[in-house]
Amino acid sequence: MLKPFLAVLTLCLLMASSHGGTEVNPPSGDAVPPSLFDKGRHEMQLGLGYNFSTASNAPLRPRVADLNAALRYGWMLNSPGGTGFLRGNCEFIVEAVAGGATDGPGGVIIGGTLIFRYNFIQPSSRWIPYVQAGIGAVYNDIYRQHPQRVIGQSVEFTVQGEIGLRYQLNPHTALYAEAGYRHISNAGLADRNYGLNSLAVQVGMSWLW
Repeated sequence: MLKPFLAVLTLCLLMASSHGGTEVNPPSGDAVPPSLFDKGRHEMQLGLGYNFSTASNAPLRPRVADLNAALRYGWMLNSPGGTGFLRGNCEFIVEAVAGGATDGPGGVIIGGTLIFRYNFIQPSSRWIPYVQAGIGAVYNDIYRQHPQRVIGQSVEFTVQGEIGLRYQLNPHTALYAEAGYRHISNAGLADRNYGLNSLAVQVGMSWLW
């Protein structure tokens, strides 16, 4: 379940080592000044997400859907570099999420995630796609519900991976949308550990400075 996280981390390390800091200056008047993605710059994202499981809704493995708010704070790890479609940079993000189940057993889901993101940056484009993966932990009360065996304890681990797209409204503000996958489980620390596998979507706004 760590494969998405390790894949994005590996991409960040490879691209940073191969072209870190080799900036290509765009023509004047571009929508996204390259300096906003330089090493040491910051980003904040506020989003609303919806996650829905792919289970068959059997008593032991019920479908679960949850709605959550996410707050992210990011640091640019290197300046944009490279050529072609892979031109971009790496970003490290700390995410806090809070929400609750809208379908299935349980109520609250609250937690945090460490995310590595690779931004694909073309100097003359307002569109900035990215891929990311994260690992973290969540508190929940789904574990109290029986007979489900998806979640077995109050604190569980999460692994997630997403593809996303920003649209720069202006140099410092953007809208974003992303879709991906989230896995919640306790790594066998509890008797019940079928795991919760969900498809995830999120939309929100970004601020860069």
